[in-house]
Amino acid sequence: MQFSMQDLHAARKGILPLSTFQPLLGTVLRPLARAAGFILIPWVTAAYFASSHNNCSIFQGLAIVFTNLGHIPDFAKEHGWFRTVLYIKALFLPTGYGFYCATKVPFDLVRDMLGKRVRSAEGRVTLREEDKKVPGKRDEVSFYYFHMKERTFHVSRKAFLAIDDGGSYRAYFLPRSHTLVAIEPSILAKEAEEKEIQNRAQHEAAGMI
Repeated sequence: MQFSMQDLHAARKGILPLSTFQPLLGTVLRPLARAAGFILIPWVTAAYFASSHNNCSIFQGLAIVFTNLGHIPDFAKEHGWFRTVLYIKALFLPTGYGFYCATKVPFDLVRDMLGKRVRSAEGRVTLREEDKKVPGKRDEVSFYYFHMKERTFHVSRKAFLAIDDGGSYRAYFLPRSHTLVAIEPSILAKEAEEKEIQNRAQHEAAGMI
């Protein structure tokens, strides 16, 4: 899962490790970039052709595009209804799909990243592999999951292979999106807690002396 011992120490304290921001940010940016592309590209392209045809800036070309859409009958008289319908479809179909992609942006994950807090759960972890049909893929795609009590975490194949099925683990996850950021055997987590308590007691005793 690409976390270091320093990341694990931070997770034990309930803090989201900074190194996890890069892979988490990729999860946020992929649908956001797709949405921006489908929304912006048709309008920028239409504005570019309008500006080239009228010898003006691209911003003025965008204003011309909006003006044309506000006067569809006039535009159709000049260019014909067939081209007008194609023009409207070329603008609004990609834009609609872009807004659909925007709904796939994991805003709960964004809130988790801003909050920088991690929760933990402990118990036995069981593994599950599931093959699903994915749009755009000819063959089924394998998905991997950790099950822990009432929680289920979607993980990578690499993480799936690293875990002993039925073993006792402590999982560190984000509170809103329930994204798993780190996991360790329960025995190691308890040893770390005991060591932390001992160190704290030693510091307190040294302070009293």
